[in-house]
Amino acid sequence: MNDRISRLRKRLFEQEPRVCSERCKIFTESMKNDIGLPTSIQRANAYYNVLDKMTVWVKEDELIAGNQAKWPKAAPIYPEYSNKWIVDEINGEPYEWDKRPGDKFYIDDDVKEDLLDCIEYWKDKALYDYLRKSLPDEINSAWDAGVIDDTWVSAAGLGNEIPDYRLVVTKGLRDVIDRIEKRMAELDLREPGNVKKKFFLEAALKGNMAVVNFSNRIADECLKEAEKSIDKKRREELFKLGDICRNVPLNPAKTFHEAVQAIYIILLAVHLESNGHAISLGRFDQYVYPFYKKDIEEGRLTREEALEIIECFFIKCNELNKLRSWPDTEFFLGYQMFINLAIAGQTKDGEDAANEVSNLCVEACGELKLVTPSISVKWFEKTDDDFMLKALETAIIHQGGMPAFYNDLAFIRTLRNMGIAEEDLIEWSPDGCIEASIPGKWDFAAKGPWLSVEKVLDITLNNGYDPNTGILHKKTSKNIEECTSIDEIYKEYKDMLAYFMDLQVITEHINDYYHCIYDINAFRSSLVEDCIGRCLDLVEGGSVYSADGGPTAGTISAGDAMAALDDIVFNKRMLTLEQVLHACKTNYEDMSTEPAGPEIRAIMLNKAPKFGNDDESADKWVVDIEDFIGSRYRYEYKSSKYGKGPVPCCYSYSQSPVTGNIAFGRSVCATPDGRKNGEPVNNGISPANGSEKNGATAVCNSIGKLPSIWFQKGAIFNMRLTKNAVSTVEQRKRVIAMIKVLFEKYAQQIQFNIVDNQTYKDAMEHPESYKDLMVRVSGYSALFTALAHDCQMDVINRAEIDL
Repeated sequence: MNDRISRLRKRLFEQEPRVCSERCKIFTESMKNDIGLPTSIQRANAYYNVLDKMTVWVKEDELIAGNQAKWPKAAPIYPEYSNKWIVDEINGEPYEWDKRPGDKFYIDDDVKEDLLDCIEYWKDKALYDYLRKSLPDEINSAWDAGVIDDTWVSAAGLGNEIPDYRLVVTKGLRDVIDRIEKRMAELDLREPGNVKKKFFLEAALKGNMAVVNFSNRIADECLKEAEKSIDKKRREELFKLGDICRNVPLNPAKTFHEAVQAIYIILLAVHLESNGHAISLGRFDQYVYPFYKKDIEEGRLTREEALEIIECFFIKCNELNKLRSWPDTEFFLGYQMFINLAIAGQTKDGEDAANEVSNLCVEACGELKLVTPSISVKWFEKTDDDFMLKALETAIIHQGGMPAFYNDLAFIRTLRNMGIAEEDLIEWSPDGCIEASIPGKWDFAAKGPWLSVEKVLDITLNNGYDPNTGILHKKTSKNIEECTSIDEIYKEYKDMLAYFMDLQVITEHINDYYHCIYDINAFRSSLVEDCIGRCLDLVEGGSVYSADGGPTAGTISAGDAMAALDDIVFNKRMLTLEQVLHACKTNYEDMSTEPAGPEIRAIMLNKAPKFGNDDESADKWVVDIEDFIGSRYRYEYKSSKYGKGPVPCCYSYSQSPVTGNIAFGRSVCATPDGRKNGEPVNNGISPANGSEKNGATAVCNSIGKLPSIWFQKGAIFNMRLTKNAVSTVEQRKRVIAMIKVLFEKYAQQIQFNIVDNQTYKDAMEHPESYKDLMVRVSGYSALFTALAHDCQMDVINRAEIDL
């Protein structure tokens, strides 16, 4: 990297994450002043005021400008979604922000006072509070038990969206504004319902004007900094950057630099409107490449300058931040905003879409070694092997699993099955961790309550009672102790899964109701087709495509538990069902039984088959559970937008648990797979930690059996390779061949950690020496030393595999 980028990167790592009150203060004051106006207008006015009054700055060396808060890496606060936790954590319950086990934030006393003042207004008015008060008792009970959890999309704004960046760089917000005004002129306000449509369009217009004004304010700041600068080159850069910010995003971009600046402003503006995370970038290389090509051909840009602009952009992405409550943070450890950037894939003509911008993104990823954006390589049959090899070699350098590899074949098959239009299929992009979205046409690629799949088994094996609390959720039709076959147990488990899945769907219907009342965000909606045409916000059904579905955790672990019961109890009869259930209830610690608890655990861990070893006696259980969950989501449920315009409006299966496998694991008691009480469940579709015994090929063969047709929300596959597995070019080519075979079986994705445990453990002891050590946690990368201890150990306990 060049000197400029080295300085910017150094400053980024030196900046501590902070809490900023500016947005909270400006937003709250505006909302107070506009009491009585429609929510869409209230929020649009408040959004305009935030972008008009917040601090803007342009730092030394920057070529991409714009900021989310008063300082880099500072998190703005959104009290309208939830706020009780802010007061609690300011008071140290469960932790003060700078004393957390991970994801620490720092806050000044005056900022604390600002937040507490604002929260006086929002007390008992937050969306999260309304939701929890409205949920039936059985849902609140399931939530509190750690079976389902909708905090991430009720205590914060909705995210997992990809705006139409291609539209922004080719037509500008001017086109959006023109279409809004044209649609407003078409409305006959005498017609029922059109007044509400008018309110939405007015809000969308205000939001777009807010962003244009914001970009002009940044341009003004560029000029102020230019006038202060004594460096001639820097003055010229600032004058140029100011001109760029005057032109975009209002107008079409004229150059590569303008296109990237426009993209960043939109990314920033959507984050500022609502604090939903996973606002992703779509097929960045495809819609930016025409500007790169034209500038290169006309002599305005060199390849080195383009790389510098991309690296400045990536660094700016890492300045964005979000403060979550500690309980919610435990599901999302690592300061992640989940900004995904897709490269490669295929063209409309079925040819390899990788281009020089694709290569520049890979190079920037390897040079910078940052947390975000998550670089995602889309593979299909014609993707060049040399490009795949370059991406793999970059992942080795990066150390945090970037780039990750995604399978066009699998995702296109899934989306086609869901009824997505044929012309849109190749445009799919991973959003957030892995969720499939159609940029500019889909609303929220992931949305809905979590489901702890192994916790449901835990409750089933206790006849419908939660062993942690003794609370009855749903009585099994037969006492599990009396079951004489694995099929009887499995029937009870599926019935229990169906019960809690029903509660998931009901929860999200109620959550949607409140978002429609209190959470209209018209700017971001205006950048997704067909919100302007329908005059509807995304939460109301404005998009072309929509499908709900929250993350799940522990499906593989649950399959291992069923396989263990099947094999050890009913087939080999090494233990009785009573012995295994008692061992689980006593956490495998009862020494008075014969065999004793630890001996029983050793049998369940080491003698029972485990997913990830190409062993059909284990794999069949995982496949069957996944088929049951996936097909039920797809065909048994409809989202609240059903019949309002979007399609397919079903639910879809997500196995992208972030760090929820750790958080949910705490409430799952000991299970027949040999897990002890409180230990993590498996991550994504990756085998349970340490269970892979037969090498990488066997793991891939197990993964290849899974019914990915259901996984529109994605299924994360982590693989830890030994350094020996990638030590030579030939070894690395073998890894690429393995990926291709895996993808030919319609597996969706794979990502690699290639750091040994000695390095990780030394980093835990000497974090000051490993400030930029990356790790792939789930569908995202994080700084290893910033993670909580439990998360660090979860990574360390993953098996290192050779080829």
